[in-house]
Amino acid sequence: MIQIRLENIERIEQLFENTPREAKTVLWRAINRSATAVKTRTSVTIRKHYIVKAEDVKKRIKIRKASLNNLSAQIRASGPVTPIMKFDVRPTSPKSSQVTARVLKRGSRKKIDNGFIARTGNGHVNVFTRVGSSRFPIQGRYGPSIAQMMGKDVLIEDITERGQTVLNERLNHDLNRLLQGGV
Repeated sequence: MIQIRLENIERIEQLFENTPREAKTVLWRAINRSATAVKTRTSVTIRKHYIVKAEDVKKRIKIRKASLNNLSAQIRASGPVTPIMKFDVRPTSPKSSQVTARVLKRGSRKKIDNGFIARTGNGHVNVFTRVGSSRFPIQGRYGPSIAQMMGKDVLIEDITERGQTVLNERLNHDLNRLLQGGV
């Protein structure tokens, strides 16, 4: 879990003790801008470490933004495990050659024993392996989910650092803007 803390909360309370709604507005804007920046940084950081498309990452990350009544935002990654075909797999279409895959950018290509690429009846293409010695049943091969990728310690440090930086910058920016007569 990632937590980002407000550092200037005492300053804000002092400045706006007579008009608390303006303080909430400043906080609300800064929190939401920080949440958006965290989502973007999460996508970039995941793609630095894993071979996955931005589209596949972004559609799994959702933001519940802050409001004036609830000054907290939530960034959540959810969804199923990612089909291995979303990573770097060779060959890319159903053929009779050996199937290999690479999930991590710094990782090496791994052979998938008895793996083959097939298109199911609903059009889903993935790498499969046979469960037993007979032709059916077959089992799909999958990599980590976006939530599992996001949960790595190295990634969390980078994401948290970016969120904290943006929150502090936006808070100072919005405070200065408000004190100079802006809305």
